Amino acid sequence: MGLISPELITKIITSASSAPSGDNSQPWRFVVRNNIIEFHYLPEKDNAILNYENSGTLIALGASIKNAELEALALGYNPKTKYIQKGSCVATMELQEGGRLKKGELQLHEAIFKRHSNRKAYRKIALDEEPRTDILNLFSSNEYGVGAVLLESKDVLQKTARALTTMEEVALGNQKLHELFFKDILWSESENREGKNGMYIKTLELPPPAQFLFRFLKNWSFARALAKIGFPKLVAKTNAKQNASASAFGVVVVRRADRETYLNIGKFIEHAWLLATAHGLSFQIVTGMVFLARTMKDESTKNIFSDKERKLVDRSYDIVKKYVGGAGEPIIVFRLGTSSEPTDISYRTKPDISFVK
Repeated sequence: MGLISPELITKIITSASSAPSGDNSQPWRFVVRNNIIEFHYLPEKDNAILNYENSGTLIALGASIKNAELEALALGYNPKTKYIQKGSCVATMELQEGGRLKKGELQLHEAIFKRHSNRKAYRKIALDEEPRTDILNLFSSNEYGVGAVLLESKDVLQKTARALTTMEEVALGNQKLHELFFKDILWSESENREGKNGMYIKTLELPPPAQFLFRFLKNWSFARALAKIGFPKLVAKTNAKQNASASAFGVVVVRRADRETYLNIGKFIEHAWLLATAHGLSFQIVTGMVFLARTMKDESTKNIFSDKERKLVDRSYDIVKKYVGGAGEPIIVFRLGTSSEPTDISYRTKPDISFVK
């Protein structure tokens, strides 16, 4: 097989770069050598506190790889992916002849550019039988070597939702987290359309009064004054009610976490998200508290969080862990359900591609 054209390679990488990433950080770059695509990760683009073991970046790269594999198959190539254990290059993908999408993969491929976060309230209805069956089949397949648990009872959804919004409660009252969070907010439509890293304010689905208040909240002195009268807790309770409107929470669990596992988690999450999108479901990653609980284990964070914050997060993490039983350690949580279309979406910048002879 001769060299694949740069146009087709770029098409594959464009699909790869449409993958989800924390706060739309897009922490990747790509190097092409002949018919091999290298996936390089850029952890410095992610949240410095929450990116424990570079897990957030690696999960994003895993999702990127999943998209690239689907696009390569759709173009008739057979992608051979190999993980790299050290260095900035986390994986290589050699494109060989003879690929095609299998049954079930066509709908995933078609959903790549339709997949978006939806932070709206959902409709408080149970999952329909067909999407629920497909999701549970994915959960039990062990295709990616990770486990997953679907939480569906009303009581569990409510308690899990409140545990997860501990993230907002801590972030709005902790100066370091506050700075990092507001640094990643995009306030203008033009910034979002340019594909800049960060979360566009409209994708947060805040009501107009809250959007207005957010512009004042980015000032730490103002946020600190509100924290003293319990504002972060009020926000957490309000967001918990919205999150509990989901039909289900999905919790990804593992028994060990390393570089390869994080990449596989990313592939699993993207598969689940594309599957949900194909079924017309809304989807949102709600895993900040879980990341926070894990990063608090790091000695480098000991001066960032108070004992009160640590105890609050530990209790919340234990709630989620209780509901997954002995399946493993929770790593990622997402919510599923039915809702109207998101108010807006986060755009991507043109992917960073280097063609090397």
